[in-house]
Amino acid sequence: MNLKLKYGSGFVQLDLPDSHLMGVYQPKDMPAVKDLDAAVRQSLANPIGSARLKEKAQSAGSVAIVVDDATRTVPSAELLVPIVDELSQAGVSDENICVLVATGLHRPMKQAELDNVLGQLKGRIEIFNHDCEKNLKLLGKTKLGTEIHINKTFLEADLKILTGDVEFHQFCGYGGGAKSVHPGLADKDSICLTHSRMEMDGTGPGRIEGNPVREDIDEVGKLADVDFIVNVVLNGQKKVAGVFSGNVIGAFIAGTKLCNEIYQVEVPERADVVIASAGGFPKDIELYQAQKAIQSAVRIVKKGGRIIVLAECREGHGSELAYTWAKEAKSVD
Repeated sequence: MNLKLKYGSGFVQLDLPDSHLMGVYQPKDMPAVKDLDAAVRQSLANPIGSARLKEKAQSAGSVAIVVDDATRTVPSAELLVPIVDELSQAGVSDENICVLVATGLHRPMKQAELDNVLGQLKGRIEIFNHDCEKNLKLLGKTKLGTEIHINKTFLEADLKILTGDVEFHQFCGYGGGAKSVHPGLADKDSICLTHSRMEMDGTGPGRIEGNPVREDIDEVGKLADVDFIVNVVLNGQKKVAGVFSGNVIGAFIAGTKLCNEIYQVEVPERADVVIASAGGFPKDIELYQAQKAIQSAVRIVKKGGRIIVLAECREGHGSELAYTWAKEAKSVD
């Protein structure tokens, strides 16, 4: 069998013996929305568990819109235009709107990347990278014991909007929803603390209820008083298959159902060898992102089996701390 697996902006071709092949597992075919702009506007007009955005914006003097960074393939520019149009209908002027990039611990986006995020709104709306060590304000402490500081500009905005994509996450259950706030707009210490909990009972892809990390993230979303989200689910070709707007929990949960439909697969048994693609650029932009593919492969490989991951990692390892740990460790444990 000949297979093409995504690698960077291209593919790696494999020629595998049929007699040794247990199966090929990939996202289910799901058509993209025919007109993304129309789909976003229809979603905004029919929000889940929330009043319309333009109704919420009636008395807003300042608005903060959060977008994903360069490690995600969310078509932020296409989402921002109808969102800003809806705000304009409520009388919010461009100078009272800012866009914040939820970088978490990732590198800041470069100017060209920031320009791409704004698209046709470039020159109209200001955009800023979040800095996990500056411009922070204490939000409080969660039930799990996370003392958390959040981007001050976001917390002090009259109207807080999140955008992003709902996808499987190796320990948070799913990306999307309030994850744009924490870790996206959080301080370094709380982000590190949250990542240190990835092996806690209940964590894992597709898990929300009973997942202490996801529940902590959603609690932060409530404490931060998020007003509205616009989340998308991408198909296997990185095209938008669904748009979900409204309440930070309700719209997010609706997105997880489509995510499950596309990306959940069942395998008959564990394999001796798993060959996995991290998904191509930008999912394999660096090792720090590509390791999510390793986490998925671990779930279906036999103990003592082998995992081969295809990841270009054009920006290297992606985490100086993780790289230092890997160099200094004396054993796997």
